[in-house]
Amino acid sequence: MRKRIVVLSTAGVLVAGAVLLVPTVTTDTSRGDTRVLGITVNEGRTVLVGPTEPVTFPVEVTAEDDSGIRSVSPIGVWGPSYGVLKVSPMTCSPTSHTVSVCRGTATVDPARKDVFNDEAGTWFVDLKVNANDGDRYVNQTAGGFSLKRAARISGYNVPQHATAGEELTVKGWLNRAFWSDNRYHGYEGGTAYLQFRPHGSSHWTTVATALSDATGTVSAKVRATASGEYQWYSPGDKWTGNAVSSPLTVSVAPHPQA
Repeated sequence: MRKRIVVLSTAGVLVAGAVLLVPTVTTDTSRGDTRVLGITVNEGRTVLVGPTEPVTFPVEVTAEDDSGIRSVSPIGVWGPSYGVLKVSPMTCSPTSHTVSVCRGTATVDPARKDVFNDEAGTWFVDLKVNANDGDRYVNQTAGGFSLKRAARISGYNVPQHATAGEELTVKGWLNRAFWSDNRYHGYEGGTAYLQFRPHGSSHWTTVATALSDATGTVSAKVRATASGEYQWYSPGDKWTGNAVSSPLTVSVAPHPQA
């Protein structure tokens, strides 16, 4: 049975002999002139979570009230399929007599089953901002951010030496984190671009596009034109992070008849 340990304010529900913890819905409502000026999660970057290692990321809230900000009470962050994580108590620093920046952190640990595969995607900050005069701002979707399954891609089957015009079959393996069993597995249906840069250049050019098969394998046929390096790049999607392989070097000799 899938077991969820929720670290927000919770109520217990008995289901088939197991207690499942579900977040309670706050009955507080906003009042007064308190407002949020901005929310930044993980400094604006996607939160990428691998199969086993815990990831701690910052949550920053900038809020304003004419009486000043007393505190921000982070109820937590939540995502698809009832995914929820706790945000640590936030420390507020005033930048003026009306505005404060409040900072805390959240931690997601896949080994602890904080998340499951279907909980990747868009997450939101659930919070309450408390002003000195008793005003407050309450919002369950105060700021959105992406929490994705980490991905990896490797390349292989590139010869060290080739002849100009020779057809090369470059292969790779695209895989992503499965939080269900804390391992990486092949990712089916992912897009990957085969890129090339000649020796002495820093610019990569896409020379082929491939979709991964049921095992996560990608494959593309290209003609050898010059010495240089190939790499696979996968941009990811709404649920999966991007990935790039290590470069694969090939030395291309002129065709004997050239």
